[in-house]
Amino acid sequence: MKVSLIAVMLLVSTIPGMAQGKLVDRRDQAEGWYLPVHGQVLVDGQRADSYQLILYKDNIELGKLDSDKRGRFELELDIDASYMVRIVKDGFQEKIVAIETKLPEGLVKYPDYECTVSIQRSASKNIDPFYTDFPSAIVRYNEELGGFYHSEHYLTHIQTKLAGFAQASF
Repeated sequence: MKVSLIAVMLLVSTIPGMAQGKLVDRRDQAEGWYLPVHGQVLVDGQRADSYQLILYKDNIELGKLDSDKRGRFELELDIDASYMVRIVKDGFQEKIVAIETKLPEGLVKYPDYECTVSIQRSASKNIDPFYTDFPSAIVRYNEELGGFYHSEHYLTHIQTKLAGFAQASF
């Protein structure tokens, strides 16, 4: 079961438009409801390669995915669950993204989540090691914006602490 779940979650094809809301009228009709996540990892503004993505659900490791040549990754995350995505590349500061997939009651249509993660070289002397265990970003459904978005306030705060300077990057 674990291998098939990993294969389904990590080896997905691109899904255009809205998530599974097109197939059902109510959430209680949906089986296998998920959030498509399309991501890209950058180093110095260029596509990263040779990184590894490690996916956790409720703090249990589900699997690992090596980067593709374009620096992109795709996931399908179950709705109403908590995930952590770790991005690891030798010589670079690790990034953790927390994704909360809870949706408002009755919502059946929502857009895919698109993200870009920038990673920086390791060993900045200005980094407070206390902050390295925290996620770099926290992603949740935002009712005002009608989709999944990261918290700008949290992102700015934690990236300032991690990078050791006042400019944040996700």
